[in-house]
Amino acid sequence: MHDQMCTTNWQSRVSSCMQAKALAQNNRVVQQENAALMAENASLRHAILTGSCLACGGATTAAAPAELPPESRRLVAENARLRGEYARATALLNQILLSAPAPPGPAAAAVVVSSSSVARPVADRAARLRGHAEAAMDQFLLLATKGEPLWLPTTPDGEALNYQLGYKHKKALPVHHGLCPDEFVMEASRATGVVRASATYLVATLTDARRWSEMFPSVVASVTARRDAAISGGVFGSHIQLMNAELQVHSPRLLNRSINFLRYTKRVAEGRWAVMDVSVDGILGPPGSRVADAAAAAAAANGVTLVPAWYTGCRLLPSGCLVEDMRNGYCKVTWVVHAEYDETTVPTMFRPLFRSGKALGAHRWLASLQRQCEFLAVLHSSQVSRGGDNTAAAISSMGKRGVLELAQRMVADFYSAVSGPVTQPSSSIDEWYGSAGAGARRTDTAVRMVTSKKAGTVADLVLSASTTVWLPNTPPQLVFRYLRDDQRRGEWDAFFASSAAVTELCSVPTGHLNGNAVSVLYSNVTDGTDRKKTLILQEACTDASCSMVVYAPVEEDSMRAVMNGGDHASVFLLPSGFAVLPDGHGRARHAPSSSSSTPVGCDDTTAGSLLTVACQALVPGSSPSDNRAAPGAFDDVGKLLCRALEKIKAAVKTDIVTPA
Repeated sequence: MHDQMCTTNWQSRVSSCMQAKALAQNNRVVQQENAALMAENASLRHAILTGSCLACGGATTAAAPAELPPESRRLVAENARLRGEYARATALLNQILLSAPAPPGPAAAAVVVSSSSVARPVADRAARLRGHAEAAMDQFLLLATKGEPLWLPTTPDGEALNYQLGYKHKKALPVHHGLCPDEFVMEASRATGVVRASATYLVATLTDARRWSEMFPSVVASVTARRDAAISGGVFGSHIQLMNAELQVHSPRLLNRSINFLRYTKRVAEGRWAVMDVSVDGILGPPGSRVADAAAAAAAANGVTLVPAWYTGCRLLPSGCLVEDMRNGYCKVTWVVHAEYDETTVPTMFRPLFRSGKALGAHRWLASLQRQCEFLAVLHSSQVSRGGDNTAAAISSMGKRGVLELAQRMVADFYSAVSGPVTQPSSSIDEWYGSAGAGARRTDTAVRMVTSKKAGTVADLVLSASTTVWLPNTPPQLVFRYLRDDQRRGEWDAFFASSAAVTELCSVPTGHLNGNAVSVLYSNVTDGTDRKKTLILQEACTDASCSMVVYAPVEEDSMRAVMNGGDHASVFLLPSGFAVLPDGHGRARHAPSSSSSTPVGCDDTTAGSLLTVACQALVPGSSPSDNRAAPGAFDDVGKLLCRALEKIKAAVKTDIVTPA
C-alpha cells in the first residue's frame, strides 16, 4: 500500500513538472510571437513614414520625407524646433522657480503690513510642512520596518507592497496629496542590502543635495534644494529641506521624472537614521491659489524662496531609506520607493521595466548606491592594482586617482548626452531614420540627433546620436559580456580596424562584481591612419539594475600624463557607449562575487534587454553662423549606429530587434 502511494505521488510530481515545462515553453513561444509582431508593426510604421520597401529598402512611389512639399518640410522643421524649445523651457523652469529672487513691487510690499502679518503665514506654512513631514515619517517607518504580510517577497533581496494592506495603513496615517488622477499608477518596492560606507557618512551625503546627486550620477539628472531655517533642526538630529530633482533612465525615448518634495532626515535611534522623501504637491494648494500666493509672498518678504507645488507627473508617497550602522565601516540600508506616476508618459515598451522596480524603484536606488560606494572606496584608496596582461603599464597612486576622476567626468557627460535635457539655446533636435540588413533580417532604427556647441571645441559642432532598441529573450549580461570582450572589439567599434583585438594598457577594478573596471585600451591594428597615437578610456560597470560600457578616445600623450599623476582637467572627452537595461520580463540575478570566472549574471531565457546606443562626434557646421550639422553628417553617424546594432544582433544571436 505504501509503495502504491509513493508511486502515485511520484507520477503526480512528474505530471506537474511536465505541465510546468509545457507552460514555460508556451510562454516563451507567445513572447517570441509577440516580439515578432511588434517588430513587424514597427517596420510597417517606418515603411509608411519613409516610403521605403520592406524587401529591398528602396524608395516606393510614395513621397519620401526629402520629397515632401516645401510647406510640409517647413512644418516638420518647425515641429522639431518647437520640441527643442519645449525641452529647454522645461529644463530651465525648476531653476527659475527655485533660484530667481522675488521681484520688488507693490504686490510684495502690500504683504508686509506688520511683523505679525508676515510671521503668521510663514509660521502657518512651516507648521503645515512639518506636520506633513511628521505624518509621512511615521508612515515611512512603518513601511521600512514591517515584514509580511505588508510586504511580499519578489526576489531574494527585494519585496513588493501588498496593496490591500498598504491602503489600510495609508488611511490610518493619512498623507495629504489630494486625489490621485485616473491615469496615475502605483509603484511600491523595497530592497535591503549592505553598503560599503559608515552610517554617518551616508546620512551626511544624503542630506547635502550636491553630494546626493554625485552619489547617484546614474539616477539624478539635476537637483536644486533650499533648506528652510524655520523647519530645520540640526545636521544629525533632524531637519527638513525643500528639494526638486529630475530622475533619469538611460534612453532618449524616456522623459526625465521631475519631483518636488520634502526631505526629512531624523535620527530614530542610536546608530539608526531615517532619510524620508515625500511630495509637497497639494500641501500649499495649486499655484495661483490664495493660500499658495499668500505663503509665497510672505516667504519672499523674509528672503525665503518658497518652492511651489505643481503637476509633475509623479508624486512621491513616503519613500527613502533606513540606515543602520554596523560599526565596521559598513551599514545596512533598507530602501523604500512608494510613488504614483502618470503611466501615459511612459512608452509601452518601457512599462514592464518601470513596473519591475528596476527603472526608478528601490532595486535601482540600492544597487546604484552599492556600486558607487565601492567606486569611491577604490578612488580614495592608496592601493594600486595592475592590469592582468603582462604588457600592462605601471600606474602610480595619483595616476590611478586621476584616471578614475577622468572616467567619472566621461560617464557624467555620457549620461547627459543620452538622458539630459537640452538646455543650450543654440541646440537643435532632429530625428534620423535608418536601417541595417535586408528582408526579414532588416533592423529599422529611429535615432535622436542633437547638435550643440561644447566647451573646448573651436568651430565644429558636437553631434550626439542615440537610440534604444529592444532585444527580446536576450539577457542583459549576454550583451554586456559581448561589449566587454576585448578580442571582438573591432566587430562593432569603427575606431579600430575590422575584427581587431584590443589590449589593456592598464585596468583598475572598481567593484567586487566581475566586469566593474576602468581601463585604458589600445590596439596595434588600425585603419592605417594616425589613430595608433590615440588611446581609449573605458569604464564598464554592472549591477542588478543596469550595465554600462562607456568609452572615449584620448590623445596618447595626454592619457599617459594622467596615468603618471598629471592634471586631467584640460583633457577633452567626447564619450560614446552603451546602456543595457532589463526589459522587465523574467528575473536576473547576480553572482555574489567575482572571484570565479563565472559570468556576473545568471542568464534567464525569459529576460530581454533594452539596449541604448549613443555616439558623439565632432562634425562641421553648415555655416559659421548656423548651429546645424553639415549635410551628410546625420547619415554618417546614423549608419555607424545601425552597423553597430547589426553586429551586436548577430553576436548575441537574436533574430528580433524592435526599435523603441
